[in-house]
Amino acid sequence: MKRRALYLALAFLLIVTLVGLLAACKEKETTTTTATSAETKGQVLRLAAPWPVGDPVTNNIQDYVDKFNAQAGGRYTIELHPGGQLLALPDSFEAVRTGAVEMAGWPVAVFGSIVPEFNLAELPFAVNSIEADAAFNVEMTKLYDKVLTEKHNMKPVFNFTCQGLDIISVKPVRTLEDWKGLLCQTISPVTAKVVELLGGSGVAMEFSEGYQAMQKKVIEASLQSGSMIIMFKMNEVGKYLTRAYLTPASIGVFINLDVYNKMPDDIKKLIDQLGQVDQQAVINANMIELYKTNYAKMTELGIEVYPLPGAERQRWAERLKPYADELLGKVDPATADQVRQITQKLDEQFPYKD
Repeated sequence: MKRRALYLALAFLLIVTLVGLLAACKEKETTTTTATSAETKGQVLRLAAPWPVGDPVTNNIQDYVDKFNAQAGGRYTIELHPGGQLLALPDSFEAVRTGAVEMAGWPVAVFGSIVPEFNLAELPFAVNSIEADAAFNVEMTKLYDKVLTEKHNMKPVFNFTCQGLDIISVKPVRTLEDWKGLLCQTISPVTAKVVELLGGSGVAMEFSEGYQAMQKKVIEASLQSGSMIIMFKMNEVGKYLTRAYLTPASIGVFINLDVYNKMPDDIKKLIDQLGQVDQQAVINANMIELYKTNYAKMTELGIEVYPLPGAERQRWAERLKPYADELLGKVDPATADQVRQITQKLDEQFPYKD
């Protein structure tokens, strides 16, 4: 009887030991699998963007993301979070600066109150056409890179034209006098001042809120690019468009400098070459092509498109020249002179056409 009890006890101990060994092996296997998975995935870079899925801007940024991920070999992966899913537009600059998010995109001039050079992205009447706007953005990339790396712990991945700003409205805006008292959506400090100086009353709000505001008669007009007008179906609330190329317009994608500096040299090179050289050229070309088809599309949608005559546009430009000089006066004199030289050359190369 005692021998039988001893056998039972030994058997119990053996079972307990085996269970323990199996559990340990399972834990080791799980740990190894997790580590291998993390190692394979590599560093994830979250890219926050305010534009919705299907927007031409989102599509072009996604194209860059896909190309980067295909060439980075899994060591780094960019995850695009469109439509403000990750963070709100007003929080984007600070989030990238502090590293709360690795990358983000925004309309450049939105943060002109923080970075005076950003205001130059919407320098009134700085360019006359989409082609000039694209070339202007290429030149401005170097200036943004310098100030951002020196003062704001970030750098541009790329920036590109988003087709300049026209006026979509519920009533015709064809002369300087038509601006008097016009309630107009503004999306940046620069556009707010432009509307004020032309004689209107600016109503500050995010670019995506224009449709609802015009529908509710909070505003009578908005400064928008053709693509945004089509994307947000503003033809349903505004029937008049004045093609004036009031300001250039720029969208940029930016990366936290600490994150960038920790990257291996080949990944840094990929970020720079693919962004500021390859993809910037591709997106600018896409925007130029899209711009040229937008007006026909808007006409099909029932919008009355009015090309602002050059003489009238010159009246508007003269009204805004002191403000343009003021914006240039807020940046380093050498930078201001460089921008003046750029815009003068582009004026000669791409004159305004009614």
